[in-house]
Order: sequence, then structure tokens, then C-alpha cells
Amino acid sequence: LSLCLSSLSFLGIVRSWLFFGDDGAFNLYAEHPTVYRGPDGSYFGYSVDFYQATPDSNTFSVLVGAPKANTSQPGVVEAGAVYYCPWPGLPDSCRQIPFDNSNNRMIKVNGTREPLEFKSHQWFGASVRTHKGKVVACAPLYHWRTVKLSGEKDPVGTCYVAVQNFSAYAEYSPCRTNDPDPEGQGFCQAGFSVDFTKEGMLVVGGPGSFYWQGQVMTAGIAEILNGYSLKAVLRRVPGEKHTRAVAMINSTNLTFIQNFTGEQMASYFGYSVAVTDLNGDGTDDVLVGAPLYMEREMESKPREVGRVYLYLQMAPLTFSKPVALTGTHTFGRFGTAIAPLGDINQDGYNGMLRG
Repeated sequence: LSLCLSSLSFLGIVRSWLFFGDDGAFNLYAEHPTVYRGPDGSYFGYSVDFYQATPDSNTFSVLVGAPKANTSQPGVVEAGAVYYCPWPGLPDSCRQIPFDNSNNRMIKVNGTREPLEFKSHQWFGASVRTHKGKVVACAPLYHWRTVKLSGEKDPVGTCYVAVQNFSAYAEYSPCRTNDPDPEGQGFCQAGFSVDFTKEGMLVVGGPGSFYWQGQVMTAGIAEILNGYSLKAVLRRVPGEKHTRAVAMINSTNLTFIQNFTGEQMASYFGYSVAVTDLNGDGTDDVLVGAPLYMEREMESKPREVGRVYLYLQMAPLTFSKPVALTGTHTFGRFGTAIAPLGDINQDGYNGMLRG
């Protein structure tokens, strides 16, 4: 499929062309771009992915996240949404996908009904991924009322999966557990990042768990769907696995294979990750973004420019020291997004899109 996306999230527009930084550009089908528009102020285009209903289908569409969009959920403000945009399509052809139409679940506390969860401003649609007809979208700023009597609100995050061409939905909130507060999974923000393995297992990143050490959770889509009930607030999915650190792991048993460590505290090292063979040697290389990395021209005047680290795989699971690519614009957050593009200019090497 020769269509890729660049998202202009704050303008509420998605265009079907690509840009490569300030030093050059490579456009795909720029003469007749497909333009999609979403609600103003909704951050339409914050996340995007392609959707193919069945593997043998020749029809593709685009899923667009808008984490500040309003929905029809009663009593919920700016819950966020994901839009289905047919391709090719008209600018206003996108429609909101009904992942969740319910309001906040309630709980009785001392004889009064109070919210159990808080979906307003949860940033649903901040991440969206597809895999062979399966779709997952997440709200990393979703809060819930903890099991404590004080009723504190913890940003555990939550995700929703959709299958069978959006005819069946289920929630997956792996950090909504009895392990609250910063020292546990209370600040997990599950769904900050999300993806599928090649086998179709769901992988959810939770950067805030265990005093922001972060963790990764994996689960099967079938297990998430089977036995799902809206009433099951605390639910452990059969076969679900958790780590207590962020690293390269074996997807089968979650054992550690390789650890990548950032060089600067609070740089958000690991905010984005991409894997592709960049030097054409037949082995995958790893790129890691740190969008809040600060470059110090003078000790008193650090510049927040962002950085991307490239780890070349020299031998099986043996990586080189990182090659650093540093942003040039202050507050540009270089490295917020990284995506492999394949060999789009047919020179024998895979390309990358960095934002």
C-alpha cells in the first residue's frame, strides 16, 4: 500500500503525504492528497493506523485518534475518540467508532453514589493499533477510584479492543488492580504505548508503574474477549503477563533479552520505539526516542530538543553503542514518533519517519 500518513493533530487534519525533516522531503502522491478533517480542538490525527477488515480484503481504511474529542457519553467531557475514515474518502467522511458509549460506573460510599471511574479528559485515542482485523485503542489518562476508603484517583489507563469489523468490543485495563499508588500500578498510564506481536498478542506499555520504572503487559485478544463483563472492574485476564521493567523481552515468557538505558533523567527515553533493518545486513536494528532530552549549550541554559538513539544489531542480539540523532528545534520534541517506512525510494535500504 503506497499511502502513508503525516498527522497535523492540532489543526484537526490528516493528509496522505510524508515529510522528512528540514533537510529534504519525499512525498507520496502529493498531487492529489487525501485529506481528512475532524472536530476542531480534538487533536484529530494524534495517532493513526491503517485498517484492513480481513487479510484477503483489497479495501483499506484509516483509523485516526482524537484524544480530546467529545463523545455522546453522559456526563463525560472530552473523553477522546477514534474515527474510521474510508480511503479514498472525502474530508468529512470519517465517523466515530463506538468503542465505549457508557458513562462513569458508580459505587456506593457511605450510602451515596459516587463515580468509580473518571473518563473525562482520559485521552482515549492517544494510541491506536491494528492487526489482521483486530483493533486496540487506549486512554492512558483514564482514572479510577482506588480500593482505599479515601477514594483517591489513580491514572491507571485503560484500553478497548474491537474485533469482527467493530461488532464486538471489550475493555482491557491491566493496571486497575489492588496494587495502587506510585509504588505499585496506580500511576501506570496503561496504553501510553500499545502494539501487537507478529502472532497477534496485545502488548501494552505502562510507563508510570513502580515509581515510573515502567512495565509491559501482554495478553491474548481471545482471552480478553472471553468472559468479558462490564461489571468486572478488577479482572485478571487468563494468560496475562506483566514485567517490572521496560526492555527487550521474549514475547513467549517475558524473560529479558536486552536492556536499553537512557543517558538523561526525565528525557522520556523509550517514549517511542521502532524496529527495522536500516543498514541492509539482514538483521533488525532498534531506534528509541527521548523527546524531552535536553542539550546543554551552557549549564544555565539547557535546550529541550529531543533525541533519537540508533542501536545497530552487529550479531544476534548484540547491539552497537547508540548513535545519537539530536533535534534542532527547542521544544520540538524530536523523537516523539518513530515509524519504519520500508524501502520507499527503492535504494535497497529501509527508511524511517521521525517526528
